[in-house]
Amino acid sequence: MDQSHPPRPRLALNVGITGHRAKALGEDLFGPVRERLDHIFSNLKLAAYELHRREHALFDEVEPIIRLHTPLATGSDQIAAQSARANGYQLRALLPFKVSEYSQDFVGAELDEFTEYLEDADNVMTLPGDRSASDAYVLVGKAVIAASDVIVAIWDGEPGNGPGGTAHVVELALRDGVPVIHLHIDRNKVEASTVRLIVGGDIAEPELGQLDTLDDYTALLANILAPHERIERLHILEYFREVENRTNLRIEYPLMLAMLGVKSLPSHPWRQDAISADIERDRSVIREQYPPSLRMPLERGYGWANFLAIRYAQRFRSGHITNYALSALAVIVALTGLLAPALKVYLVMLELLLIGALFYNTSAGKKGDWHRRWLQYRHLAESLRPLLYLKRVGLTGPPFRSDLISGAHRKEAGTDWTRWYTAAIWREMASPGGEMSHAQVKELAQAAIKEQVIPQAEYHDVNARRMRKLDHRLHEVGNFLMGAVIATCVLFIMGYYTVPDIVHSMTPVIVFLTAGLPAAGAAIFGMRGHGEHLLQANRSAESAAALRENARRLDELDDIEDLAAELQVTSYIMLADLNEWTTTYSERSLEVPA
Repeated sequence: MDQSHPPRPRLALNVGITGHRAKALGEDLFGPVRERLDHIFSNLKLAAYELHRREHALFDEVEPIIRLHTPLATGSDQIAAQSARANGYQLRALLPFKVSEYSQDFVGAELDEFTEYLEDADNVMTLPGDRSASDAYVLVGKAVIAASDVIVAIWDGEPGNGPGGTAHVVELALRDGVPVIHLHIDRNKVEASTVRLIVGGDIAEPELGQLDTLDDYTALLANILAPHERIERLHILEYFREVENRTNLRIEYPLMLAMLGVKSLPSHPWRQDAISADIERDRSVIREQYPPSLRMPLERGYGWANFLAIRYAQRFRSGHITNYALSALAVIVALTGLLAPALKVYLVMLELLLIGALFYNTSAGKKGDWHRRWLQYRHLAESLRPLLYLKRVGLTGPPFRSDLISGAHRKEAGTDWTRWYTAAIWREMASPGGEMSHAQVKELAQAAIKEQVIPQAEYHDVNARRMRKLDHRLHEVGNFLMGAVIATCVLFIMGYYTVPDIVHSMTPVIVFLTAGLPAAGAAIFGMRGHGEHLLQANRSAESAAALRENARRLDELDDIEDLAAELQVTSYIMLADLNEWTTTYSERSLEVPA
């Protein structure tokens, strides 16, 4: 991979299978089903490679990853495994129980065949299903849906016989926004001929799409795997052109924090930490628990997004502080002409220079798109942050299935390229394997608390204190300046009646103070209002409290479904704060102060 720019995700397609077992399917249908599955899986693979060719600028040049996720039950699941293997798919076995327990579902030759499929699988994950609770097959159906971009359903189209059956899995997939390729079987005619694409609705009133030609398959994958708008593509390509420039001379914001006693100035404030060092520091504890194929796409994606978000945040914040400072300084320089009339022409030149610098700073910020880049890169980094634990639990899909944003009444409200990138990294990450017992669920919950939830809560605690302190210090400085103006005015009035000659001789100084100090005070209050530091502090405090409550609930869990749901709550808490923050700042671009 090219390490000098943000990583392009590797195109990955994850296919899930659901369908009737051997007894319900009937051996006479095995051949027709296999033939149709070969056609479906072949077209999906060809479509993925065609999409990779068309969208070569968006994806890594390495060939696509194509996976099949299957519970390996007799009948549809195993036929799909045969067909997928023949078409070059990676095979992931998702089992409802430990292997020793699941083996009881197979008798005689079936057990030998199951063992062969299991040994052939690239990855095996076993879930902590419970036969007595009769929800193990629902659980594995949910796991297949969570892992998949599209579900292939070998189904007679009839209502299901109960939870965990084919019809139920199709219903759950549609509810989660996962399209279903329905291979309809007719037992009476011993046919498996009709293939239709279900893109929405439910099994009673499905919304159908076109799936007759290879172009239809390519269009389906483009809708799932590619961004939808031209502006998204422009921003994505711009992101891919970013470089790791660790030198950042815009240090006005950290300098202000240090001057106000809010945060110490780093020893080299113009030098940003390397991405590799940031990854090592943030991921050093948990990285050994996961294979590189699971963690590396995420680590590099997060490392770059976080690095660039910090860079552009410092540029933008420094830019708006400089604008307020320059505008106040221009007024003070103009007033200095009252104190040094002989220097008036030079002071006018300096004033023009300061105004020119103000417009140049604003133009540089707009041309460099500091504001949008800061917001989008921070949104991307924080969207990537919770993926590791969501992926590891194996029962949750990505935070975003698509770059499309839903508005009121489920209508499309726009697109967001950071959602597309997050979902693409999610797809590229290897799916988890191994055994998930109740003890391991507990262990994963504890790791999430230790490595993600509590550190984020502590970050918000620190941020809340800093923002309150920053707001208070700016308030104090502004009040001091306005107090000095009031004191000057009072002294002028008193002197006007008691020592008029002295006051008259000091008129230029008094005008300088009574006009210059308010200009400086206005700049301070402008910085304070633009930053909305108290609002940031309150949001951080609320997020910290919500995350600690989230940690308390996680600490009590040993059920995998409860853990999956609670980890989704974790991501919602972090993204809710992020979305509110983004909305607040989205209209606060770098402008020339009035």
